[in-house]
Amino acid sequence: MSRQVDRMAQPAEKKKMRLVVVSCSRTGTLGLHEALEMIGYTPYHMIDLMTKGGRPHIKAFTEGIIAQNNRFSAIKRYETPDLDKWIGNFDCLMEIPSYVGLRSLETYMEDPEVKFILTERSPDKWVKSFNNTIGEAIKAADQLPISILKHFNAELAEFFYLAQMMYLAYSDGTNPGHPKNEAALRKNYVEYIQTVKQTLPEDRLLVVKLEDGLGWEQICPFLEIPIPEEKYPRGNEPDVFHKIVEKYLEPKVKTAMVNLGTTVAAIAGIGGYLAWKFCRAH
Repeated sequence: MSRQVDRMAQPAEKKKMRLVVVSCSRTGTLGLHEALEMIGYTPYHMIDLMTKGGRPHIKAFTEGIIAQNNRFSAIKRYETPDLDKWIGNFDCLMEIPSYVGLRSLETYMEDPEVKFILTERSPDKWVKSFNNTIGEAIKAADQLPISILKHFNAELAEFFYLAQMMYLAYSDGTNPGHPKNEAALRKNYVEYIQTVKQTLPEDRLLVVKLEDGLGWEQICPFLEIPIPEEKYPRGNEPDVFHKIVEKYLEPKVKTAMVNLGTTVAAIAGIGGYLAWKFCRAH
């Protein structure tokens, strides 16, 4: 079966992977993304998927999540060469493995020059944050006006479908508000953290608990980089996440509204013509 990732062009100037942040979403990765850029990395995060990758990357990510979580999908699960083709222009991968599986990191695990960072937080706080961000996105997809507008812009529809797949990867098929939702999210999050710690090479893995602090003092010694004079960026608050998503979605929503208006006008025109024909006939 041909996959989206197989149809993507090879990067013109492939960069060697240096660092993989295997963290889940909502664990300080947005601020960490900015920090890594400040010290010379070119990280690939969800915001890069939206702002730099666009539809091909959204489709590839969706495909990778489905392949990892649905064995009946007939889609081959992603491996390291697939990631290299997908994000070869970047030397740091963030969050993606927590959705497409650690199998995709096998070659990186064998490379002694690749390091790994895992940021984690209280499972209860993670569940709340996950539901307040990605959970809100999937609820919006089923409510007006998005429930209608997503049918009038392909990328808008693909984005909300991706959000749904990201959410279902941890929710065992439950939606926010379901009686078993929070328990499912908590269980899957804890199991993922345990799997990371058991699977990745211990001597190249930095584990940081957000409650203990996440800043230059934690990451720079591990990366063997001097601590910068600039303050460590803080950017993982839900309101910042919502602003980034809103900025990405705004032009898609406007396009969908125009397309909807055009469709309604066309239907009205056809209706008027048919009414005229009917009157003429009678």
